[in-house]
Amino acid sequence: MRSIRVYLVALVLVCLLVAATAFAVVVAQVNAANRQQVESQTRENARALSQAVDAKLERAAGLLAALGISRAATEHDWARLDKQARAALPDSDAWIVVQDRSGRQLVNTRLPAGVALPSGSPPREMWDAISRGKQHICNLATGVVEPQIVCVDAPIGTGPSPDYSITAVFRPSAFSSTVTRQDIDDGDIATLVDRDQKVIWRNIKPAQFIGHSATGPIAHALRSGTGAGVLESTSLEGIPMLSAYHRSSLSGWSVIVGSPLKKVQAGSKRTIVQGSVLFLVVLLFAAALAAVLGTKLHAGVNALVGASNSGGDPSPMKRSGIAEIDHVGDALSKAFTARAQSERHQQMLIGELNHRVKNTLSVVQSLAYQTFRGSSSPHDAIAAFEARLQALAAAHNLLTEQKWESASMRRIVQVGLRPFCDLARCEIDGPDVQVSPQTAVSLALAIHELATNATKYGALSTDTGRIIANWTAEDGTFVLNWREVGGPPVKAPKGEGFGMRLIRRSLAAELRGNVEVDFNEAGVSYRIEGKLA
Repeated sequence: MRSIRVYLVALVLVCLLVAATAFAVVVAQVNAANRQQVESQTRENARALSQAVDAKLERAAGLLAALGISRAATEHDWARLDKQARAALPDSDAWIVVQDRSGRQLVNTRLPAGVALPSGSPPREMWDAISRGKQHICNLATGVVEPQIVCVDAPIGTGPSPDYSITAVFRPSAFSSTVTRQDIDDGDIATLVDRDQKVIWRNIKPAQFIGHSATGPIAHALRSGTGAGVLESTSLEGIPMLSAYHRSSLSGWSVIVGSPLKKVQAGSKRTIVQGSVLFLVVLLFAAALAAVLGTKLHAGVNALVGASNSGGDPSPMKRSGIAEIDHVGDALSKAFTARAQSERHQQMLIGELNHRVKNTLSVVQSLAYQTFRGSSSPHDAIAAFEARLQALAAAHNLLTEQKWESASMRRIVQVGLRPFCDLARCEIDGPDVQVSPQTAVSLALAIHELATNATKYGALSTDTGRIIANWTAEDGTFVLNWREVGGPPVKAPKGEGFGMRLIRRSLAAELRGNVEVDFNEAGVSYRIEGKLA
């Protein structure tokens, strides 16, 4: 025959095996979800950057169209057009150039007005587009005045085969603010390349890489003509990246946004570490719980055996195969005509014990999940978890004193506040009403979270702050008011932490009532309403 301890240990081992399998599945899902999130973010950033670049080019094209049909342009009054262009485009990283088909410059706002202007050889593709009355966006090129430029070209006038072009010329640095003001995470690389995959600008080391060609899978994808996509690649610095690209239908330029693979994997590693810590805590807790429960059950059953052996006529009972339970059966078979009542009482005790153990495990599981979920520091998470377990243990001690029938609300509030403040700083007032065990546990955890928040951020974080907790009870309903005074100015939190979720959702559901929170600047206050039984 095997003892209860053996079965408890076997049950714990099976549960841990199931938990370990579930954890492995969760880790795989977290890895996939984290990568999917990064892919989505980089894809959206690439699309947004491409649209921002297009908007800048469209503004330049609109300006050229307006200047190209102006009176100064159509009358070939280049001096007046020069003034208009300088006023319209004062940006130091961009300027206006007017030239004829031979490449002779007639206006160049990059140079002082009145100086002799240089001549060049304009690309044939520019005049091919202009001859058709269309605007043209060039690739990265070598300029007459500046070593590296990109440009937007447009015809002057509206007639066929124009003799003059007007061009908005940009240094690559003109796209710096367009790239950097987008929501790009630290460490991510955003790169703007032309139709030949030459780097126009990037947010990291731009001067070092302007004019360099994209390489590897990214270059192959851009040459294939695909409009957008996400793939693994290597940056020009040699860093493995998860990169998204988006090609502009306006210019044919592409934006590449890459996130280092180490950064992508970091979130998953953090989750694995936190999950491992949680798994270890649950393992230790389960082992300790199995030992405690096994000892208590063993002692309790042996006590029943001793009591039942005091007298009575024996009658055979079916063997269970569990040593302790079979001893109880042998002893109960010798009990008086009260045997049936004793059996019912025993089953009730075991059922109650199972119910309480399951409830306690559910609460501990919820506390562990909520504490370790999203925590960036395992040490802080373990400390918070231990504090919440102590609050849970204190509530259980109060209920044990009352044989798990009920608990005093005054004692719940006093015991919950005792680790944080004395009566001089924490005022307590209200009738000494009794609440059910389930309500007692929920209130104890809520008081612990409220006091913890007050210590970290609220009234108890200063030397002068105070807590005022009072309650009323009427017609089977109680109302608990918590108010903080004398603390720092209150700001409503941007997110909802575990404590707020516990109070607003779980506590309200457990009490079959309502929880109201007021983040008043003078001090946060809570109104908790629930049923006494």
